[in-house]
Amino acid sequence: MKKILSILTAMVFVFFSVNLANAQKTKTFQGTITYDISYNSATLTPAQKAMLPTSETVTIKDCKTKTETDLGQGASMTVIIDGSTKGYTLLLEYMGEKYAVKYTAADTAEVMSKIKIPTVKIAAETKVISGFTCKKAILTSTNDDGTTVNDTVYYSEEIGCKDINFMSEFKNVQGTILESTQYSSQVEGTIVKKTKEIKKGKVADTVFMIPSDAKEMTKEEFKKMFGGGE
Repeated sequence: MKKILSILTAMVFVFFSVNLANAQKTKTFQGTITYDISYNSATLTPAQKAMLPTSETVTIKDCKTKTETDLGQGASMTVIIDGSTKGYTLLLEYMGEKYAVKYTAADTAEVMSKIKIPTVKIAAETKVISGFTCKKAILTSTNDDGTTVNDTVYYSEEIGCKDINFMSEFKNVQGTILESTQYSSQVEGTIVKKTKEIKKGKVADTVFMIPSDAKEMTKEEFKKMFGGGE
């Protein structure tokens, strides 16, 4: 379980990409987006693949997002991001217990300093996904061994802020990503994420609060217990 959790927490900045950055640029969308997630990897064992998430739900309001992922076997991971402070909270429910750890803007900056940001080329092609017209972007990056990787995303400028992806390697994509195919070294293959459903509706501020029954931990405590968290 620790190995899977380590993969998942590292992947927070790979496919948990619906994050808000600037209240001045916020659009009026409030609601939830549900994604289907699949993996193309020859190195993941069937047991490991079975433990990886196959869906996630993102709730958006103003400069806050909440990404919820069911890990199976009674476990779940939630990432709450506050775009006005550029901090975030990681929640984990595991074996009937709830844990929470807060990260500051400085923590975010430290994580982002270790992430390679690909170049972005906007293609002429568009695609309608759940009623939203999306632009196509090709993201090009170079691996440590010198090989070039081209990832494809479709994003909507109608949802969220211009800088919605400030806390991911998609930071130069100016819109909410509704479909992506991306290489991940964590799974040694590609992660494919597609929008399953988008629901518009008012979102209460309490959705983004830490549950009262969650145990708050330090970064060090969380990393020691679960082998990840940054």
